[in-house]
Amino acid sequence: MKIIFYFFIFLCFPILHGQEVGLDYFLQKAKENTPVLLENNNLQKIGEIQNDIIMAQNKAFQVNATSEVQVAPYFNNNGRFIDVTTTPSPRAYGYDVGITNGGLYSAQLNVTKNLFNQKTVDNLLFQNKVQNKTLSLSAEEIEHNLVKNITDTYIMAYQLQLQKNFTIEILKDLENRLKVVELLVKRAVLMESDYLLLQLDIDSKKLELQQIPTNLKTAINQLYSLSGIPIAETDRLSIPKLLTAANPVSNFYQRKFQNDSLQVEANQNVFENKYKPQLSLYGNTGLNAVELTNIERRVGLSAGLRFTIPIYDGKQRKYNAQQSELKKETLEFYKENAEIQLENNIKSVEAQLIALEENILAIEEQLKKQQNVLEIYKGKLVQGQVSIVDYLNVIQTYKLNVQTKLQMQTNRLLLQSQYNFINW
Repeated sequence: MKIIFYFFIFLCFPILHGQEVGLDYFLQKAKENTPVLLENNNLQKIGEIQNDIIMAQNKAFQVNATSEVQVAPYFNNNGRFIDVTTTPSPRAYGYDVGITNGGLYSAQLNVTKNLFNQKTVDNLLFQNKVQNKTLSLSAEEIEHNLVKNITDTYIMAYQLQLQKNFTIEILKDLENRLKVVELLVKRAVLMESDYLLLQLDIDSKKLELQQIPTNLKTAINQLYSLSGIPIAETDRLSIPKLLTAANPVSNFYQRKFQNDSLQVEANQNVFENKYKPQLSLYGNTGLNAVELTNIERRVGLSAGLRFTIPIYDGKQRKYNAQQSELKKETLEFYKENAEIQLENNIKSVEAQLIALEENILAIEEQLKKQQNVLEIYKGKLVQGQVSIVDYLNVIQTYKLNVQTKLQMQTNRLLLQSQYNFINW
């Protein structure tokens, strides 16, 4: 039958006119235009710069300039109510001379540098590396979800396109039958009511055909929106080609668990940094005086070493370690659950695909038989041996089975998409 022939031609060789776009086009544009992916990419670049900041904070010389003016007067000093001096009387009120010397006038250049802190730096760099890996995995997951969303939307739009094409072809065939029926009515082989019934069925198909393009355009526009590109005129979608994803060397949940575990470890190591002994070198040069007399000669320099070691912090170190262990335990629970869920989901999808393939083969056999019946009914209709009602019923049954097959093919593509989505 011509309907089957046209339908087969449509599936295998799309009509070469107008603009055709494919699934890969929308996927590529979505990856280029999705704001969250662009943001994630910039965050990773920020993370790379953070390595330089860590080195600058912990390895480079730190230089700063300070200035200070301080007045510490004495009261009731040698008959004076208030006096700024470095030689107060024993009965004067004020800070001890060893502390203030009466005042402070300084303008200095200070230099500090941490020594022997490579382990501290390594811990910070490792933490930053793990954080950047977290961002990379997040981008991978966002992109993976985006591919699934666009792929499923594309498949549903493509189904509408197939429905539109099939409806057009069956409508053409009915219109050709209508011309034959019209001649048979004039020859009194068929009744006028047969002509009217066929006309009503044609009108019904035309109404159906009016709605499908609207739904198809809406679905295509949604693809453009999901991909972050302006809506353009698209005559048709190319056949979606979905390759079954091979089993990955390591699944995403495994890589994510590994990185999350490293994150807990890295955070714990950075926390431990403050319990490491710290040695720093410092020096300064400039003006430092306690009185204004001969202040121009109070220019000098000084240098030294500062060593600090923590002794007691109220058991914070112990408590933080306990928290880290509990976090690792929680992650292990999630890992085990993810492994079970992945295995169950893959088995479920595989079983559905096998059953669906069997159903598609069965309905294809049924369609072949219905094609033969349609050819017989077409010949008998011309001869006036069957009623138009019977003929339309056969066409309706055939149409419903074709639509069922289309839905099965769509479900197969959706299941393939789901398999690729979970098997990663």
